[in-house]
Amino acid sequence: MMNNIQKKSLNRGRNVVNIEALKINIKKYANEKKLSLAVSSWLEKSFLRWMINSFPYFQTVQTKEHYKVLIKENPPVWFLPENKQMIFIYIDIKHSKFQEVLDKCSEFLGSRDKKIEHKFPRMKVEQILLKWEEEHQRMLRREKFYKETSTEGLERVFDFENMHIVKLRSEHKELSLEMARESALMQHCLGEFDDDVLGEGGYGEYYLKQIQNKTLEVYSLRDEKNMPHATISLYHEKGKYQLEQIKGKQNEPPIAKYVAPCVAFFNFLDVSYAYHSDTLEMGVVYLEGKTRKIEEVEDEDMQQFLLTYNSSFIHLLPNPSKATLWLASLRNPACVAKLEESTDMMKVASLLQYPLLMLKLKWGLPSTPKELSKGQVKYKIKERLFSFMKLRVGRV
Repeated sequence: MMNNIQKKSLNRGRNVVNIEALKINIKKYANEKKLSLAVSSWLEKSFLRWMINSFPYFQTVQTKEHYKVLIKENPPVWFLPENKQMIFIYIDIKHSKFQEVLDKCSEFLGSRDKKIEHKFPRMKVEQILLKWEEEHQRMLRREKFYKETSTEGLERVFDFENMHIVKLRSEHKELSLEMARESALMQHCLGEFDDDVLGEGGYGEYYLKQIQNKTLEVYSLRDEKNMPHATISLYHEKGKYQLEQIKGKQNEPPIAKYVAPCVAFFNFLDVSYAYHSDTLEMGVVYLEGKTRKIEEVEDEDMQQFLLTYNSSFIHLLPNPSKATLWLASLRNPACVAKLEESTDMMKVASLLQYPLLMLKLKWGLPSTPKELSKGQVKYKIKERLFSFMKLRVGRV
């Protein structure tokens, strides 16, 4: 049998250098979503504990300089990277998987609030994610039977070319039926009820109450045949619209052909959002009080901010500066192979991080990748001399 000391060591959490930022972010999320005390408490305890112990997407912080770059302050006395027995990690709050797990857990628990909240403290993240997936797979498999409506529960609020956007009326008797229709055709959980007519049970009841209480407003992008193509939910507070979610079919981002009407609608309502994973997945960002496509972002600071979220955006950004190109190459050396603006110096720097790029890069040097890899050719960058040693790949 394991003694108590062994058990304690196995359960010891990881050394997360930005744990305070994680706590603040989760608390802010719960407040913005107006989650119940039971759900908020679970997020701040069980979810946070899972993040510390098990979240698989993280960076290892190995130097004090790296700590300063990530945390934007000097490292504390307990940060000792030279101690090889201790591993320090950084969890990116902006990581899409962080937001995805947070949304799924709060959605699942919120739909069961007041019914099984006494069980929340015993529920694990892995269990919730499994149940969430099972329910959504069941939704996809079930036959898409729904009751057609009179459409009187819809208010047409915006037109864009051959598309239009309708608002689901919060006070209308057919609200639950309109939600069920939207959910069935879009294959997401907005209107998944146990009883569509009464609007009871399932995820649908959770969203129905928010709409009826006017905490949430739900809009739908429709074509001329009244078929939905994007579902948009907004908060309306202090005279301003804030984006809650925007989803295409099966909770995926709206496809490219539907981005333009969504962007026009956001600007029509003056919808704001400081940072949102849904819009970034669409290739859309909020800048200077307006929603724009990433291809329109000229501001260098915003370009570099976008690259911290997804380095592949470098292929969309217009006229990126040299500093922006360097940032992309540092975050994702492999992207250099596809950059027309890259220089031999940038390629050398990328190779130092990711040697397997050797055969993918096109060089302006009077030499071949084979000569470089064998060290037969030396390449001088200003005052530093780089000599390419023969590549030995230890792991892929």
